[in-house]
Amino acid sequence: MRTRTRQEWAAGFDPLAERLADGDPLAPRVLVERHYSELYRYAFSVLREERAAEDAVQDAFERAFSALGRYSEKRLRAMRLRPWMYRITLNVARNLLRRRREVPVEEVLVAGDVGDEDREGVMDVLGALGRLPERQKVAVTLRYMQDLPYAEISRVTGWPEGTAKTLVRRGVMRLRKMMVEDPGGSQR
Repeated sequence: MRTRTRQEWAAGFDPLAERLADGDPLAPRVLVERHYSELYRYAFSVLREERAAEDAVQDAFERAFSALGRYSEKRLRAMRLRPWMYRITLNVARNLLRRRREVPVEEVLVAGDVGDEDREGVMDVLGALGRLPERQKVAVTLRYMQDLPYAEISRVTGWPEGTAKTLVRRGVMRLRKMMVEDPGGSQR
C-alpha cells in the first residue's frame, strides 16, 4: 500500500476502499461491521418496519458487494464508501416503498424508556414526517435522524448541497406547521 498525500486525505481518502482495492479478504467484513448499524437505522427511519429495514440493508450489502466485484481497482481506490452505501440503501428502501405503496408509521415501535406522553409526541412527529413529500422526508431523515452533514446528504442523494439544505429547511418548517395545526395527525 502506498503512502497518501495530505491532499488525498483532505479529498476524502477512505482506507477501507484502499483495502478493498488491494483484495484484502477481511475488508468486506469490516465494511459490514462499520456501516450495518447506521444503515439499519436509516432504513428503519424510511421503512418504519424492523424486518423490512433488515431486508433492505441485507439487499444493499448484496448489491454493493456485487458492484464492488465489477469495479476497477482505480475506481475502488477513489470511492467514498459511506455515502455510496447510504445511496444504495436509499434506493433499495425506495423500491420497497414503491412495492407496498404506503409507510405504516402507526406501527413504529419506539425503543427506550419513554413515558406515554413522550412516546405519543415521538409518534406524532414520526407520523408528520411520514406525511412530508418524499424528498423532504429523505432530507430531514438524513440530517436529523442520521445526523449527516449537508455535504454527505448531497453525496448520498445526488442533490446539490444547496438543494439538500433547502429541502431540510422546508421539511422542518412543514413539520412544525403540521405539529401546530394537527399534532395528532388526524389528516391521515
